[in-house]
Amino acid sequence: MKEIRTSQIGWLNELAVAYKEQIRVLIIDDANIGIDPVNQSIFAMGKQSELSLNEWLALGVAIGLSSSGIYMIVAGIADPEPTSKLGLLIGGGVVCVVGGGFSAIWVLTGKKPPKVTLTKKGFELGWE
Repeated sequence: MKEIRTSQIGWLNELAVAYKEQIRVLIIDDANIGIDPVNQSIFAMGKQSELSLNEWLALGVAIGLSSSGIYMIVAGIADPEPTSKLGLLIGGGVVCVVGGGFSAIWVLTGKKPPKVTLTKKGFELGWE
């Protein structure tokens, strides 16, 4: 089981990766942020923990990647040019959306682990 401490730099990113890959983790709130994985999404926990500008920018890149992919798909379909560019735009757009952007948004805003246990050390998150 992986341990994530809220006092370490990049803890939210590690938690997002654990959610995405469904890795069992123990969150230790040693920074006394007051997070609640039962009722909060990762985005809500990040908002409560007052992330640094760099951490918010990293989240923005993931969201921007998804937006760019959606734009590329729409542009490829709407473009009256020959179909030689169509495959490149739609293929590239799908790669952007599927390759990380959309899943990052989903992990940050909606995904919650099915099992959250409060232990003496902190919250234990598991996928079974």
